[in-house]
Amino acid sequence: MPASQLEEMTDIKPWDPQAKELIKWHEDEVEDNFGHYKFSSFPKAKEQPKIFKTMLEAVGDTPLVKLNHIPYEYGIECNIYGKCEFLNAGGSIKDRIAVKMLEMAEQSGRLKPGMTVIEPTSGNTGIGLALACAIKGYRCIIVMPERMSREKEMTLKALGAEIYRTPNHAHYDSEDSHVGRAFKMRKEIPNSIVLDQYKNCTNPMAHYEGTAEEILDALDGKVDMVIVGVDPQGSVLSSGTHGKQENDHHEKYQVEGIGYQFVPSVLEMNDIDQWEKTDDTETFQMARELHQKEGILCGGSSGAILVGALRAAKQLKKGQNCVFLLPDGARNYLNRFLSDEWMLSNEFMPIPPPQKSIYPKETFSIPEMYNPEIKATESFQILPKPWKSIPFNPPKRCRLIKNISEAIGNTPIVKLFKLPKKYGIEAEILVKCEFLNAGGSVKDRIAKKMIEMAENDGKLKVGYSTVIEPTSGNFNEEIGGNKKDLIFGMLNVDDLNIFRNIEIKVGNRTILDFRVMGNTGIGLALMCAIRGYRCIIVMPEKMSLEKEVILRSLGAEIVRTPTEKGHSEADSHIGVALRLQKEIPGAVILDQYRNEGNPFAHYEGTAEEILWACDGKLDALVIGTGTGGTLSGVAKRVKEVVPECKIIAVDPDGSILANPQCKETKAYDVEGIGYDFVPAVLDRSLVDYWVKSKDAASFHIARELIKEEGILCGGSSGSNVLAALGIAKMLGPKCRRVVTIAPDSIRNYMFVFINEKKTNIWLIGQFHVEGSSCGNGVLSRFHEGRNIPFKDDEWMNAKGHLSTKFDLTENFVVEKGSN
Repeated sequence: MPASQLEEMTDIKPWDPQAKELIKWHEDEVEDNFGHYKFSSFPKAKEQPKIFKTMLEAVGDTPLVKLNHIPYEYGIECNIYGKCEFLNAGGSIKDRIAVKMLEMAEQSGRLKPGMTVIEPTSGNTGIGLALACAIKGYRCIIVMPERMSREKEMTLKALGAEIYRTPNHAHYDSEDSHVGRAFKMRKEIPNSIVLDQYKNCTNPMAHYEGTAEEILDALDGKVDMVIVGVDPQGSVLSSGTHGKQENDHHEKYQVEGIGYQFVPSVLEMNDIDQWEKTDDTETFQMARELHQKEGILCGGSSGAILVGALRAAKQLKKGQNCVFLLPDGARNYLNRFLSDEWMLSNEFMPIPPPQKSIYPKETFSIPEMYNPEIKATESFQILPKPWKSIPFNPPKRCRLIKNISEAIGNTPIVKLFKLPKKYGIEAEILVKCEFLNAGGSVKDRIAKKMIEMAENDGKLKVGYSTVIEPTSGNFNEEIGGNKKDLIFGMLNVDDLNIFRNIEIKVGNRTILDFRVMGNTGIGLALMCAIRGYRCIIVMPEKMSLEKEVILRSLGAEIVRTPTEKGHSEADSHIGVALRLQKEIPGAVILDQYRNEGNPFAHYEGTAEEILWACDGKLDALVIGTGTGGTLSGVAKRVKEVVPECKIIAVDPDGSILANPQCKETKAYDVEGIGYDFVPAVLDRSLVDYWVKSKDAASFHIARELIKEEGILCGGSSGSNVLAALGIAKMLGPKCRRVVTIAPDSIRNYMFVFINEKKTNIWLIGQFHVEGSSCGNGVLSRFHEGRNIPFKDDEWMNAKGHLSTKFDLTENFVVEKGSN
């Protein structure tokens, strides 16, 4: 076909009837005007890769989880399963189509190195494409309507994408719409391409080959109904068409509630048997039910799809199977349906009755009855010695799981391919992606194990027991002068929801305390939601609202304590938890600091998975140290199998874990590691080297992991990878393989180290703020009598958290391990 004709076809809009005519489906392939694309065969006995080459291999093969509580409450007799697409590498079902569209464009010759990928999207496809482009090295431009959440925009920017917003009121076929703007930009930017998910035949192809096959494999082809939300992607076509080929009695239902302004050309209306319409109120309320009753941290569209599934599945009988999609996770909606304030302001929920305040009445001396540095003595917290473990054996087929807790563990290990080369490291650096656990962090493992141990001991009983856990953070920032009004002058309405709890004064200073609660709290709340236990999380007043939103969405009750109280004081988070345990019948504190289930979860799980993936061949193991459970459990088992492996513990500058004799602590910004006491579960004798991490270097590496490797990790992952790179360089040629851990994801830090607004706040007190307290202030530096606004990432340089001349050696501080 002549180039001029191809160019003309490229500009056909997705709502044009001609666009549908360009797509032709055949028995073994699909074709469009750019080429023919053969279907890949799906392996019935699928071998899980031991080491993933890139994060793109962590797209697909998501588990199918059975719902246990909601179907029963709605009188449904059949089995209802949710496809957990939020466990893809980028957090949504759109990761599948992003990878497929890029690969097929490369295969057909449309996309070549050095080109720019432009895509109009409402968010998730953009994130998938930005992640894939970050890994493959393409420039990525995302065009999206103004109404799309800031959380999505922040994730896109972290991945290196450029963002262009379009007016919400723009009609879909105008040049001002996100589609119109994208096509216009393609003509203006040389060597650019619009993959256009709305008319790209490889969009539904990704689901035909992958999503549908995985569903059929997990259920042995016994699928009676599939519920899919109607949106621009091709999931309707893929599962509908393929499902009917495999099973002539299969009926296809759709939920219109995700919706669109036009009918995309990839949507095959003939594959739909029946439509179900949902409204926003029932959609968001059902999504919240999925959180609270099933422990599934899904996004809002999952609620719409499940509403339709519950209606349609009433005609199915016991033993039949209904499958619905869970397209994305909670990360993109922290300030939307997860927030009571947002739900109430949009009239999506009734005003709840006043909650009874939870706070202990009696007080006593905490140090006399509790010390987190002394080993546990209660039977539900200890394990028989010696510990025993079973070698890891991965599943050979798509996972069908009984509840979402079975999606904890078996996380992928990915090889870094850009950062080692950038820093001159010859050793292989492997990262275990613990943020792909069901609750989003490595702490899900210990929450599950501690709950199971207490149940086996008879300590926890459904309908009677209450799980109480004190959880704390380590992030605070002093700012000279009272700048609180100026802070809020720079924030929009969404920011005010997140930062509404900010205010603590010491003398004439205002302190911003963005305390970040431990991920253990989320893991326990998730387990309690599944098991049916009451859950109370006790945490300091100033810990971030975004974490509280996740906890409340899982049904946890929150008790706040004064931030300034030390852990041994009666009004501290630990003190209040102990006092509540005395007053609430059936209350149990599992106690991650002393519970042997904490390290054992990693001894029998995390460590065995690492040993399997590496075939027992690793030279160094690098792990951040918080409670010490991950370090102690993994190191103990690895040392048993590979005694010559060096164990490196990472401790932030300001914590005492590397040197307990030094009791002086100071504030640090990296969350999730470090303490001002030595937890009983931490076995320091296992450590060969301690690496003292610095905030600036940690955040720098974390941002590089996201932008260059496509690993959507949290800040402590930067500390770990920094240490891994430094140890590899220090040990030299004899160090061939280093394994480290990415403990959690960016979800808990959307308003921290990757957020421009938050980092602007960090700079107040050091730089001049232009604008009134009630207006949109502009952060700027004052230089030679004039204000110079900060540019992107300039705040990191000013804070000392980013440098274009980052030197690995200068930011690597190592100490010899000792008891």
